[in-house]
Amino acid sequence: MPPKTTLAIFDFDGTLFDTHESISHTIQLTFNALLPTHAPPQPEVHRLIASGAGLSDTFRALHPDPTAFSAQENDWIEKYRALYATHGQLLIKAFPGAQELLTSLRAEGVPVAIVSNKGVAAVKTALERNGLAGYVPEDLIVGDKTPGAQRKPHPASFVDVLVPTLAGSFGVTVEAADGVLVVGDTVADIQFARNIRGRVCWCRYGYGDREACEGLAPDFVVDSLTDVVGIVKG
Repeated sequence: MPPKTTLAIFDFDGTLFDTHESISHTIQLTFNALLPTHAPPQPEVHRLIASGAGLSDTFRALHPDPTAFSAQENDWIEKYRALYATHGQLLIKAFPGAQELLTSLRAEGVPVAIVSNKGVAAVKTALERNGLAGYVPEDLIVGDKTPGAQRKPHPASFVDVLVPTLAGSFGVTVEAADGVLVVGDTVADIQFARNIRGRVCWCRYGYGDREACEGLAPDFVVDSLTDVVGIVKG
């Protein structure tokens, strides 16, 4: 029998929410604003989204002069986030079954966290706009710039952020990482789960490279969020 799920950690982009169009569109808007003479190649944009790359790595890879980008990195990231808040958020939608899944987890008494390479403010806004804000405590949303966190697959978001937060703010002790279920769609999510010794549910419908993800032998594979309920319940 698999261990009882003591914590469910969700990725955001490509797992709970369909954000591909919002990300690619905002990347293009950012280039239009800061480097209108260069059009980022769409195949490379799609590859970077599939890899779960953060903003810095994404723009450095797409910029024709990485050295010049490094000198203006903060400007690019701030411009992207401003445009995302105005334009990108309008294109985000929850994947089918998201609300039903989060409702079931609440009924089962399973704490829910989100660990994303996205900014926390963008995650909160998307949850609010889609009527899901009450399902994930704000203290359990870990994103870019969260103190103590590092980008997946580094385990710090779990070890140094979620574990002490659960214990201090919620009185929940996660004693065995084997009871933690990570739900995500990319290689980074699967490796993150391995690094914290948790189980991993790979969302095949998401943006991750299928061959690479299958090669890592995830514990569970689902084609919709609805299928995750059965995994939590065993």
